[in-house]
Amino acid sequence: MRLHAYLDMPAAGQDRNMQVDVQNDSHEQVDDLAQISTTTNGASSKKGNRGVTKGASVDKKRRRTNQKLDITIHPDRRRIVGENAKDFKTEACVVLKQHAPIKYSRWMDIPDDDKKKIWISMKQKFNLQEDIQTKKVVFEQLNRQYRSRRRYKLHEYYLKIKGDIDILKRPPSGVSEDDWKMLINYFESDAFKDKSDRNKENRKSLKMSHSCGTKSTAQYCYEDRDVETGKEPTRTCAWQMTRYNDKKKSWVDEASRRAYEDIVRYQNEAAEDGQDPLTEDEAFIKALGPEKSSRLRGCGDGLKPPSKRGQSINKELQKENEELKKQAEENKESLESLKKTIESLVSNQENQVQLQVQAILKNQLPAILQNLGQYGHTLSNNIFGFTCNIGII
Repeated sequence: MRLHAYLDMPAAGQDRNMQVDVQNDSHEQVDDLAQISTTTNGASSKKGNRGVTKGASVDKKRRRTNQKLDITIHPDRRRIVGENAKDFKTEACVVLKQHAPIKYSRWMDIPDDDKKKIWISMKQKFNLQEDIQTKKVVFEQLNRQYRSRRRYKLHEYYLKIKGDIDILKRPPSGVSEDDWKMLINYFESDAFKDKSDRNKENRKSLKMSHSCGTKSTAQYCYEDRDVETGKEPTRTCAWQMTRYNDKKKSWVDEASRRAYEDIVRYQNEAAEDGQDPLTEDEAFIKALGPEKSSRLRGCGDGLKPPSKRGQSINKELQKENEELKKQAEENKESLESLKKTIESLVSNQENQVQLQVQAILKNQLPAILQNLGQYGHTLSNNIFGFTCNIGII
């Protein structure tokens, strides 16, 4: 699997007799719960609605390459991105319907045996490594789809036929009557209603939205990265990219536009005043308020701000690193000074030796020359006498 340095298809589908040409448009693969008919006879209420998700695009790609599809995991955001990300989510919809029992209200309640079947099914079509990090990213993706797509669409269908006296006998496609009865009891429980009411209020309080649709912010940033360096758009650029419509030349809402302008202004103001410029994160906090612990604002899922304890540790480490850097600079200066001292001593030693040699030569050279002169005179006499002796012979 390629791990570059570097989430679903909603549902749709009604009657199982409906036909869909998945070869002409692989994007016509969505969950069959999105547009289930509200009529009592089970017939389609709209002509041309999308059919059941069957993962045909994945099979088509595999037949074309005769290989499993690669996936790319973003190293920082821990999200599946790249050209096969959409196919992965489409296949996840199919596999979840096959092996993830809907009777469980949470992903964590699904038995490990069922999760193992899901993992094996995904591995049959995608290159997935058997390591902890890959499994964590894959199961996080499956968790999001199980929670936000599968059950959400089932609840939508429940609301459409809520007043029907035969509601218990009208389970959606692929759901047994026993599971459907269990789901109805769950949807009508006080715990679910309280949670639903809270979520509605929280949704109403949102002042800013985005224009990403089903594509994740991580995918937007990955697609807009510099291919050579791998550098992705800054946080400010990502904010604009996911909230400004280039075709319509307009922002998704005024609050997003004002926030963007404030973020840019805060960074520029500090530079103009001659002060240390605000970091991008500091500008975001100043414009939008403190970050939540669950995610960095404007970055989608995957990136989280450091915890207070983590921030404290980072400051301590930063301070320690600065002290070590300062100490290293001081040590470097000390070494340079010591090196110069040694060179000076060596130079002085060489000069002293040279002077001593010169003094010795100056004091002893005459005596040496005298001795050499006497030796030469004696040698000369000896040679002369030796020659005379030869002549006599």
